Amino acid sequence: MKRSRRTLPGAAATLSPAGKAVPVNTDDGRRLSLIQAAYEVIAELGFEGLRTRTVADRVGVNIATLHYYFPTKEALIGGLAEYLSFQFEHVHAPAVSPDRSPALNRLHQEFADARYYRLERPDMLTVTQELTLRAQRDPVIRAIIAPLMYHWRASLQQMIENGMREGVFRPNLVPVVAAALVASAIWGAMNVGVGIEAMDGVFDEIERWLLLSPSKEIGDSLT
Repeated sequence: MKRSRRTLPGAAATLSPAGKAVPVNTDDGRRLSLIQAAYEVIAELGFEGLRTRTVADRVGVNIATLHYYFPTKEALIGGLAEYLSFQFEHVHAPAVSPDRSPALNRLHQEFADARYYRLERPDMLTVTQELTLRAQRDPVIRAIIAPLMYHWRASLQQMIENGMREGVFRPNLVPVVAAALVASAIWGAMNVGVGIEAMDGVFDEIERWLLLSPSKEIGDSLT
């Protein structure tokens, strides 16, 4: 699953033993520690459990220190949204086998990533869900996290447009609508509690719906 290319200031990525993308060479390690603590609180307790004092206690600093980095709770959530975007940008399933169609290869990677997040990194889905639910009632939070889904849908739209140009995806698709449908189906499959086999069935249906000719081998469309 792709997201915005925006990353934390001064950050590159490495993976921790837990499989989390950890920015290195950040401008301030304490700021990152506070963001990670907020992330863990939401993953464990939900958004309602996010208290600045709880975050400060986890890092071992006082409230004044937290407010030095994040004057408001909204500022902390803004940093959290950056961190979550960083996770989706750098944490992926192993690369799928290359396909003759770059667009189809990208689609298969989206499916593989969805399975990976569901099985190995449910915390990423939980935190995104919690922020999304809160955003429905809080316009400030909505403005902070809206770019997360927007950039994913935009990248899916680009994939669909590429697939149409390759002659792999149906030419009568409306890319912006198709991207919204694909994103909704993948996100729903990851989060509604269906089994992995059912998830794979959803992914097969998405692919069949996109393909120019589901009964043909993909190589036939490219020759």
